[in-house]
Amino acid sequence: MMRKLCCLFLVVVMLICISPSRSLASSHIDLSRIKFSSGSEPLVFKFGDLSMDGEIRQVYPFTKAEIDKLVKETLKSMGLTELDIMEANKKVERAKRASEFTSDDLQRVKDNFIKSLKVVPQAGEVADILKVIDQYMSSSSWDDIGTASADLLDKSMTDWVKDTASGFIDKAGELGKNVNKTKDWTDRLTAIFDFCDMMIEEHARTKQKWKDIADGANAKRLLNKFYQALQKKIDAYKYESDRMGWNIVFDNAMEGRNFTFFGVDSNYQTWYLDMLLKQKETNEYGSVAGYYEGEFTIRAEHEMSNFTSRAHEAIRNMGEVGAAIKQIEKMPQYKVTLTTSSSGSAYISRSISGTCEATIDESGDITLSMNETNDETMVIISGMSVDMDYSTNSIGVKGVGKLTFKISAQEEDIAIECSIGKIGVITPKGSWFPSLNASGTDNVGWDHEIWKHWDGTEKKLEHAGR
Repeated sequence: MMRKLCCLFLVVVMLICISPSRSLASSHIDLSRIKFSSGSEPLVFKFGDLSMDGEIRQVYPFTKAEIDKLVKETLKSMGLTELDIMEANKKVERAKRASEFTSDDLQRVKDNFIKSLKVVPQAGEVADILKVIDQYMSSSSWDDIGTASADLLDKSMTDWVKDTASGFIDKAGELGKNVNKTKDWTDRLTAIFDFCDMMIEEHARTKQKWKDIADGANAKRLLNKFYQALQKKIDAYKYESDRMGWNIVFDNAMEGRNFTFFGVDSNYQTWYLDMLLKQKETNEYGSVAGYYEGEFTIRAEHEMSNFTSRAHEAIRNMGEVGAAIKQIEKMPQYKVTLTTSSSGSAYISRSISGTCEATIDESGDITLSMNETNDETMVIISGMSVDMDYSTNSIGVKGVGKLTFKISAQEEDIAIECSIGKIGVITPKGSWFPSLNASGTDNVGWDHEIWKHWDGTEKKLEHAGR
């Protein structure tokens, strides 16, 4: 009975071992198997409708050099070399290929197994056992049982396996002289003998496959031990790294937008942010959660060529001067032409700096406060000129004139200097232009739309993607 059970066990092991396998990525040192600290996480700083990208990152994050050092230390502690890892990966790949039996291979062995079940006493219902076989085929993995199966087959699938049946049946199919069995048992034992012949042939056909599977299973166990040891070193380094804390960093972060200045569109504003907050308090796990302190500087630069080249449009939106021009343009008896006679130049910048604090709670929400200690604005606008030519007709008399407006700035205050270029009357009898020399200056203020995203807006710090 024991030999019969052994034969059945061998068949079950064979079927378990040839179940479909999982693929395993092969590489020299597969760092995808290691769980690293994140090292950094993206942040976004929002003000008004604008946002800038930064990050929160470890003071001492993982670097390639540090990872290489930990790998070498782990190999040395286990008495291994990188060549050993490479060879182990190759063995695992060979085992993977060896375990890829075709559907015909599976069906052939399955059919032979059914044949054996029919002749083994008390084997149970074939249908029930086939359910178990199908389960093994779909769920078992070669690396779980590769070594055991190969060792068993090498030691057991030899001529002595035939003794499972031939101890009772001789080559002619006759019962052994010391065996007293019924005809039914004789038929069953003869079938087992035939089945054992089939299994020996099957083993001879796949012996190298089983050897590759066994070698691969051992190699995978070696790799598992190596990566577990490496992970332990990584975790220890992570603990030390986390203890050094995290920094919130915006390094010359940039964001821009088009804006309208005194009614002239398509000017461009660019904001630049430098901000560094260092973690001062955290929890026992050294996470990003905690309290941060630091400093910031944000500045705005502007490209104003549209404003300067279209000064004749801008002046219509400048204080009382602009209102007066619009009023004259509406009068039907007047014909008014505005032209930019000189575009001049315009430079506008602003720099704001100060201290800042942030608190990151366990859920990742960030509370930010900013204390502005310095706010400087530089405005240089000069050389811009607009000519206004106008005329009016009344009972054959045509009045004509020309005014010149010079636009400049004193900090955040636009000034317009108006001078009379010419004024006169044209009649059928001739023209008359008196000599005039009159001028005046009007301060028209500032278009605060340029600062709308900063002044009076809430400043937020958030994890990107939230």
